[in-house]
Amino acid sequence: MASRKSTDRQSFIHRSLLLPALLAAAVWLGGAQLLNGSIIAPRSEAQAELAAQQQAQSYATELQQFLHRRTQQLRSIAANKNMAGSAAQPGDTSTQVFAPEQVRVGAGTNPTLNFALVDLLKRSGEESGQPVEFLRTGSDNSWQLHNGINLQDNLLLVTQSFSTFESVLEQLDSSRGQIRLVQKFPDGPPQTLWQKGQGSGYTALARVDGSHLQVQFIPSAAFAKEHGISALWIYLCAAAGLGVSLLLLLRFLPRNTLAPWERGDNKKSRGSADYPELKSGQAGLLSTGDSDSSPRGPLTTPSSGGDRGAEKATPTKSELQASTDFPPHVFRAYDIRGIAGKEINEPFAYQLGRALGTLAQHAGEEILLVGRDGRNSSELLSNCLVEGILDSGCHSVNLGLVPAPLLYYACAKGKNASSGVVVTASHNPAEFNGFKIVMKGRPLAEEKLQRLYQLMQRGPFKSGQGSNREQDIREAYIDEIFNDVALAGQPHLVVDAGNGATSTLAPQLFEQLGCAVTPLFCEIDGDFPNHPPDPSRPENLKALIDKVAETGADLGVALDGDGDRVTLISASGRIAWADQLVMLLARDILARNPGEDIVFDVKCSRALAQLVNQYGGRPIMWKTGHAPMKTKMLETGAILGGELSGHIFIKDRWFGFDDGIYAAARVLEIMALREQSLDELLDSLPQLSSTPEILLPVAEEEKFALVKKLQAQGEFGAADINTIDGMRIEYADGWGLVRASNTGAALTLRFEADSDEALERIRAQIMSQLEKVAPNLAVPDRQLI
Repeated sequence: MASRKSTDRQSFIHRSLLLPALLAAAVWLGGAQLLNGSIIAPRSEAQAELAAQQQAQSYATELQQFLHRRTQQLRSIAANKNMAGSAAQPGDTSTQVFAPEQVRVGAGTNPTLNFALVDLLKRSGEESGQPVEFLRTGSDNSWQLHNGINLQDNLLLVTQSFSTFESVLEQLDSSRGQIRLVQKFPDGPPQTLWQKGQGSGYTALARVDGSHLQVQFIPSAAFAKEHGISALWIYLCAAAGLGVSLLLLLRFLPRNTLAPWERGDNKKSRGSADYPELKSGQAGLLSTGDSDSSPRGPLTTPSSGGDRGAEKATPTKSELQASTDFPPHVFRAYDIRGIAGKEINEPFAYQLGRALGTLAQHAGEEILLVGRDGRNSSELLSNCLVEGILDSGCHSVNLGLVPAPLLYYACAKGKNASSGVVVTASHNPAEFNGFKIVMKGRPLAEEKLQRLYQLMQRGPFKSGQGSNREQDIREAYIDEIFNDVALAGQPHLVVDAGNGATSTLAPQLFEQLGCAVTPLFCEIDGDFPNHPPDPSRPENLKALIDKVAETGADLGVALDGDGDRVTLISASGRIAWADQLVMLLARDILARNPGEDIVFDVKCSRALAQLVNQYGGRPIMWKTGHAPMKTKMLETGAILGGELSGHIFIKDRWFGFDDGIYAAARVLEIMALREQSLDELLDSLPQLSSTPEILLPVAEEEKFALVKKLQAQGEFGAADINTIDGMRIEYADGWGLVRASNTGAALTLRFEADSDEALERIRAQIMSQLEKVAPNLAVPDRQLI
């Protein structure tokens, strides 16, 4: 037994060694990781990136040499006009000669001239030595090389198949990574012409001199490893140091420590003297009490200036479930809207939350995003809405007080959520409130809203216990626009947020874009004390027009209550209506994306469709309303949409939802690129006589029937009647519109014509027919602005 006791005394692993050993491992391995992360890895990455940059430059040099040889051949053609079409020109090449007056869209053959080729030839006539351009002009819409050459009296277009250039590209060594050939015009997005190979991570970029081409090289993992610095030796050194440290610790291990089973138990037995019996009723003091493990977060959000909904506590569950008798007329064509507290109250919001949570789960969504505007009732309605969502078993992410486009942005960018609801009545007066809903990236509208109403009344609802958390996405939204929009100089803006939800965010974003901003009514106030939050009404723009004149600003930006509408004011005080802004945007976007669809509503100018046709796009007229417009854009894949009320939908470089702030930023970008003021841009558009929207008050329950009666009994002579949304009455020299508003108890009218005389004639004709079918309607004698 003596020998056994001796052996047992010398335990190899001693508890006193464990903590120092862990500390030594943390120091050595953590130090190696820190050294690798802060010194070795960055240097290795920089070395690999330098090698990748050199490789990209090598590829670019090879392509530049080919283009240089081709340029020499083209110069020979320019020096000898008779060589055009001869054997001396590059292989697989066609040439066409045009007199300057012949350069127009549709001229020539193989290929026929489009807008891009016309622009190339005109620039070649003004300035020789234009670089080669790659355009989709083949009969199969394939890439082809084009050069414009000035022959003094004529212009020569040289066209060559891309396959000739591709044979040079195929000779590049793509085993070292991915090679991309990209064409980037000064005012356009990059276009990938060709790519080959595989790579990941850093992208090296090299310009091909004398062209619009760039070579992008993305190195393979093998290339990066070959040109980087290995970190293996660092970890080997760390392992060796750790081994030495452990040996040193073992050197100081006590050798005469008794094994645990040899230690005498000198302590008293733990009996009643040490642990007296608990008296009756005290056992709970040692047990773990039932803590609040509910996954729900707080239903209140940080207070914001002007949001007074927090003054009233969230009702109890019994109060929220007290009523399901909700007015059907608040379920409008594309959102929910009514009088706050009377038609849209706390039980309504709670039941809506239960219904939306149920629908979301049926659609495969587990999370609903929730936002709200700055109206006095919005915070309380939002809290009740979230309570209903959570009771359905669906989770919620509360974005707080945000403009509606930020909810749309979150639905578009979210990795695990594409559905949400924002509490807002948009541009309506202060006494209104409502809800705009997105389900699986699409607006919930029309018959789906009616089915939602039925579900709210009768159920059945899912039940469970969802979780709620808060998230602030404002910085992410600002960064997204900052990285997308490029402005020059420091334009001076006056921003009128109308005391709405954009009051803080819009000035902050434009300042970050480099603008000098004068805020106007940029304090959130749910009473809208300065003017109603509707920028489509001229009377609401007067203060902004005056402020632009007072400050000498370059532009005035008017936003509505939830930020999805915009109207701009020029430096001279002209109102740029949304259909004019869509024309400016269409002209810019179609120049880079010919053939795309542009959607606009029945209130928009006739000149818009003509301009879209002129620039090679396809105009599509559709129903008024943000939800029908979004749905039509999704159906057609349109790149741009807009309606006169101020909703502008941009899918070019953006996400296709209506966003007043982003639309204003894109117009600012056009002003910077063209180096023109908004007045100059507006002067370049077709000039027609028109009115803004005219609203005639009509009882909510009568407005749709009145339009149908006008369709049946109205007499409009030789006019063509478009009934896609109300009545758009088209004459040869103008048109008029009568439709029922979906956001208020009113008829919406608008008129446009080639001249003031034609405008008055059309207005009088349509007004007289309105008076005939509705004698009691308060039709004004003249309402032209």
